[in-house]
Amino acid sequence: MSSSTPSTTDKPASTLANEPTATSGPAAAKKDTLGSTPPPHTPSGNGGKGTPPPASNSGGGKRGGSKGGLLALILVLILAVALIVVAWQGWQRLDSQQQHINELSQQAENSATQQTVSDLESRFESSESERTQALEGTLEELRGELDSYRSDVNSTLDDVLSQLSQAQDTDDRDWLHAEAAYLLRLANQRLQLEGDVDGAAALLRTADARLADADNPALTAVRREIANELAELDGVPRVDRTGLYLALNAQQERVAGLRLSQEVEERAVTSGIEQPPTGTFQRQLARFGEELKDLVMIRHHDEAMETLVTPEQESYLRQSLRLIIEQAQLALLKEEQPLYEASIDKALELLNGYYDVEREATQSVIARLQELKQAEIEPELPDISASQQAMANFIENRFRSRQQNGEEGGDA
Repeated sequence: MSSSTPSTTDKPASTLANEPTATSGPAAAKKDTLGSTPPPHTPSGNGGKGTPPPASNSGGGKRGGSKGGLLALILVLILAVALIVVAWQGWQRLDSQQQHINELSQQAENSATQQTVSDLESRFESSESERTQALEGTLEELRGELDSYRSDVNSTLDDVLSQLSQAQDTDDRDWLHAEAAYLLRLANQRLQLEGDVDGAAALLRTADARLADADNPALTAVRREIANELAELDGVPRVDRTGLYLALNAQQERVAGLRLSQEVEERAVTSGIEQPPTGTFQRQLARFGEELKDLVMIRHHDEAMETLVTPEQESYLRQSLRLIIEQAQLALLKEEQPLYEASIDKALELLNGYYDVEREATQSVIARLQELKQAEIEPELPDISASQQAMANFIENRFRSRQQNGEEGGDA
């Protein structure tokens, strides 16, 4: 039994001693056990009994190799741990040095930024102070120039006033004369440019009141001319342009609802047949002929009939009449008498030619337009420049007399 069982001791001891040991522990113990398996017993001369041979040295070599591999593995592990610790410490030092370098660079940037900001602030303050100084200097120069200009103006005005006081001996009446002359000139402009009769008359009355306050007999001629001009203005007919404009506008709205002369009146068609025809066919035909005679009407005209107005022509006709009345309103505002009368005549021509003049509404519009045509929108305006000329002559004569008196006083 024992001779047939394979054993690891079949290999030489030197081979087992040279093989590397890769495991330890139980596996190594197992190998030691297998390595120490005794060789098979051989029969001896004493009846199969004998002593076992001495132990071989291969078992001791195996144990020495296993211990050497274990020590090598432990050294490798220790070396790896030491390398990891050293690497970790080195990485920490490198990280701390990098952080320190970043902090130094950040501090350098902050210091540079603060230095730049401080430089900019100093430059800004210096430029601001320089600009303030320049502005103050400019303002001082402007104040000096303004003061000098003001003093020059005051001195010049004083000289002019002194010369005027020496040349003329003015009094309160001169201001009244100047105001009256201004009012007379304004009255002429109001009448000639605007045609405002009432406004011109009011200005003439105000000028006459100023001359009455002057209480100078030499102004009698001027006041006489003012009185004549007021009488002429009172004789000018007053034109109510607003009333005429509104009247034309009312007639324009009425014309829009008038009926043309050729419009066909709408009538309800009723049949005289109250009951359906009965009886023979001849009686029904005769009754239908009688009803047909009542529906058809034949008229004889000696003159040719005019063609009916189409809807397009009717719209154009009504629009033309509206525009003609608006033209009359515009002539009223511009005070153009010929255009005003011509526009109303054209409107009357269209009404008489195309509208139903037999209707009372049409006749009323025609009568009102004829009445508005008689209105005088451009009355003849008088000439009121005589008072203005007389006042100008009075002021000129007064100035000449003062100059002559001054020259005589200087010669004396």
